[in-house]
Amino acid sequence: MISGSRLFVLLEDFEHKIFDLTELVAQQKQRIAHLESENNRLNELLRDQQNQLKQQTKKATDTPPALTKSKDFGKLVSSNLPDTVAREEVKQKLDEYIRDLDRCIAYLSTLS
Repeated sequence: MISGSRLFVLLEDFEHKIFDLTELVAQQKQRIAHLESENNRLNELLRDQQNQLKQQTKKATDTPPALTKSKDFGKLVSSNLPDTVAREEVKQKLDEYIRDLDRCIAYLSTLS
C-alpha cells in the first residue's frame, strides 16, 4: 500500500501534469484560431488574384491582335513616298518600332 505522503506527492504531480496539459490545450486552440484566420485571409487573397487573372485574361482576349507584319507597312510606304531613299528610311524606322512594340508586348505578357 502507498503511504499518505507518497500519495500526496503523486497527486500533486498529477495536478501539475493536468495544469500543463490544460495550458497546452489553450495554446493549441489559440494557434488553431490564428491558423484558421490566416487560412481564410489567404483564401480570400487567392480568390481576388484569380478574379484579377480572369479579368486580365478577358482583357487580353478582347484586345485586337498586334500588328506584326511589317510588309503591310512597307506597301503603305511604297505607295505614299516617291523617293526611294526616304521610303527605305521610313520602312526601317517602322520595322524598328514594330520590334520594340513586340518586345514590350512580350514583357507585359510575362507580368500577368
